[in-house]
Amino acid sequence: MIELRGLCIDDVEMVHAVIRSAEIADRIPIVTPRQEVDDMFADPYFEPDTDGVVVEVDGSIVGWGRIHHRPSTADFDKAYIQGDIHPHYRRRGLGTALLRWQLERAAQCMTTVPSRYIRADVYDWRSDACALFEAGGMKPVRYTDELRMPLAIPQLPSPLAVEVMRWTSDHTEGARRVINEAFTDHWGSTPRDEEAFRSLLSTYGTRLDLSHVAVAGGRIVGAVLNFHVPEDEEVTGRLDGWIGTLGVARPFRRRGVATALIVASLGSFRAAGLTHAMIGVDSENPSGAHHLYRRLGFEPVNRSVTYELVV
Repeated sequence: MIELRGLCIDDVEMVHAVIRSAEIADRIPIVTPRQEVDDMFADPYFEPDTDGVVVEVDGSIVGWGRIHHRPSTADFDKAYIQGDIHPHYRRRGLGTALLRWQLERAAQCMTTVPSRYIRADVYDWRSDACALFEAGGMKPVRYTDELRMPLAIPQLPSPLAVEVMRWTSDHTEGARRVINEAFTDHWGSTPRDEEAFRSLLSTYGTRLDLSHVAVAGGRIVGAVLNFHVPEDEEVTGRLDGWIGTLGVARPFRRRGVATALIVASLGSFRAAGLTHAMIGVDSENPSGAHHLYRRLGFEPVNRSVTYELVV
């Protein structure tokens, strides 16, 4: 007997088991820790019983899914879907049933602005998931490259009149504002309000001690929020520091601020005993970030695809 029901806190252990089984079978180059599943329940915009679901077969959890949606203040709205089916239970129609629920619920979550999108990210070698999304009416619209470099620190001068310093709690609001400003012209990005930003900073793997801000004239003009998930070493054999969110205010672009923030991050990673730096970048990023990262020594290792359904 197959049943889809709302997610609850008691499901965390089994959902984590499904996630890890799928990551191993699909050669996903990360290890999702149990804490990340727990963190879902702390998300201020996630209601587990309505925005989450588990797939049961004869009373056993064999799949899970969720909707990730934050209220938008932009002129468009978006919701991301996440989830998977245990590898032993695939090709039985469970993935189709899960996707159908996700698309219906995601459409219900969004506001009534004219432009609404449902999106999902998947590594490009997962042909089964790509085929499932396409069968559900979703289309590939964007590609994200993951780049990696060993921690040899480029010796580059800091930009004039800009001071790069370690991120502290006093910088949080200024960093939020500059990141929101910097990402207004990035595809698919909507601003984070204070609550959403605080939630991001408290998620597992966030490392404010490895993050930095750039200050000019007493105000923050750039920020980089970095991450490290030690469990990933199990599958990568490396200790990766992730340059997670990097933004520079428009008037300070093309003045070396982003480079200085990256160099500071690489130095922090190395001092913390990490071995490599990782970054994900939109292949069509309008800021020219791809060229900057390649110039600094980053090389592409993986690519993911964003699938989209217009509501």
